[in-house]
Amino acid sequence: METTQITLSQAELAEKQRRQNERLKAMVGFMILIAGVMYGLTLTHL
Repeated sequence: METTQITLSQAELAEKQRRQNERLKAMVGFMILIAGVMYGLTLTHL
C-alpha cells in the first residue's frame, strides 16, 4: 500500500509541476502580448 501511495504522490507532483510550468508560460506570453500592444500604441501615437 505504501509504495503505491508514494508513486501516486510522485505522479501528482509531476502533474502539478507541469501545470505550473504551463501556467507560467501562459502568463509570460500574456505579459509579452500586453507589452507588445502598449509598445505598438506608443509608437503609433508618437
